[in-house]
Amino acid sequence: MPLQLPLKVPQDAQYTPAARGATQRTAWATVGVNLGLGLSLLAMPAVAAALNCGGVIAPGLAYPDPAGKWHGLEIDLCRRIAANTGTQALFTPVLQDTDVPPAGGDRSVVFLPASDIPAGYAAGPVIYNDHQALMVPAGSKVRSAADLANAYICVEPGSPEDFNLVAYFHRHHIALRKFVFQETDEMRDAYLARRCDAITARISLLSGLRANADGDGQGDVILPDNLGDNPLRAATPAGLHGWAQIVRRIVLEGKHVGQ
Repeated sequence: MPLQLPLKVPQDAQYTPAARGATQRTAWATVGVNLGLGLSLLAMPAVAAALNCGGVIAPGLAYPDPAGKWHGLEIDLCRRIAANTGTQALFTPVLQDTDVPPAGGDRSVVFLPASDIPAGYAAGPVIYNDHQALMVPAGSKVRSAADLANAYICVEPGSPEDFNLVAYFHRHHIALRKFVFQETDEMRDAYLARRCDAITARISLLSGLRANADGDGQGDVILPDNLGDNPLRAATPAGLHGWAQIVRRIVLEGKHVGQ
């Protein structure tokens, strides 16, 4: 299970417990973001007439600023697709499987890692490589993975992140010492309490963890080492080839202009 970040949202947002797969974990919020006029945050269900988008929550992808306005690549793509198709856009943060817009609609798109794209959706173009990285506390003298030889690294045993961590350190002949946790919440809390020297996860989740940290934690450093690619893709309902081509064209046009 990947590391989950706590999402700070306005007080009127709804907080609910959530499950993904067979393992329980905490979802900090489930909200909808109306992208019609500006970026107002609303606790509201998706509507059939709207373009229903969903995606990963992380700084740079989809994240609220202190004023509650949402920004990021996924938000921009959702709004651009809506503008090109004459629809109103609604973005739903995907914190659990049930947050994904229904695949039965003819106007939906989700931005997720390939491994998380649910049944009923077909993977489309890559919008971002959310690769696995390492993060160390602010003030650490570590500048790369090579400096973490024999240091304690927080990781969930048996996860893809664990596999990539072991493979990367073995390939680069770095002595590895893991600090393992069965629950992602415990792993995150252990890192924030500085019980381990580093933590590994997808870079978007590390960025979110850093953004939500208190005090010096916001100065934590994400190291440049790429432990494994994890492309984020735009996915559309399976079988809707015309709609898939529209989304693909808009995503690729965005890349062309450097968005």
